[in-house]
Amino acid sequence: MSTTRRKYAPRLPPAQRRDQLLDGALALIAEGGFDALTMEAVARRSGVTKPVVYELFANRAEVISGLLAREAERATAQVLEAVPPGLDDRSPEDLYTDAVHAFVHAVVESPDRWRLVLLPPEGTPVEFRRQVELVRAQVTEQVNALADLGLQAMGGPELDAELLGHTMLALAEMAGRLAITDPERFPPDRLVAFVGKIAHFLPNG
Repeated sequence: MSTTRRKYAPRLPPAQRRDQLLDGALALIAEGGFDALTMEAVARRSGVTKPVVYELFANRAEVISGLLAREAERATAQVLEAVPPGLDDRSPEDLYTDAVHAFVHAVVESPDRWRLVLLPPEGTPVEFRRQVELVRAQVTEQVNALADLGLQAMGGPELDAELLGHTMLALAEMAGRLAITDPERFPPDRLVAFVGKIAHFLPNG
């Protein structure tokens, strides 16, 4: 009588295993919202047994907390890397276009992460939403300052720099959402080309 030996997941360092489980949890939320995330589902999605999940997370709440903390940290790093700290040898229009290019490509590379940020599903914890708003406020302040410097460097047109900054950020976020929700219709090149044309209209008022 033959028996089928149960396959076990290869042993991984705790940090690597933790990331593997959180990746599985993130994919589950992207597909079915927070209700889809259970300890059993995380184990199944990650190709491990439930005891492996319980070795690193005591319960579902710990998985969610660990996941949201990781994704908030990584999303913050990506967006702050995309937004330049100040003007450089590029024109203000090219600077903004390049920033949107970097942001959109970050979204495309990690759509599940950015779906949490830009299109949070029902059940997203309030704490995570607050963290996103805090980061957004920080980015808004930085973009507003860049808009002011850009208008000064271009010598006009006469626009409200603060409102221009909010518009620039909203345009980038719109591009990110479209890249997630309809990537075939709105590929990065199309989105960035459009943003670039809008930016280059400004010097002419």
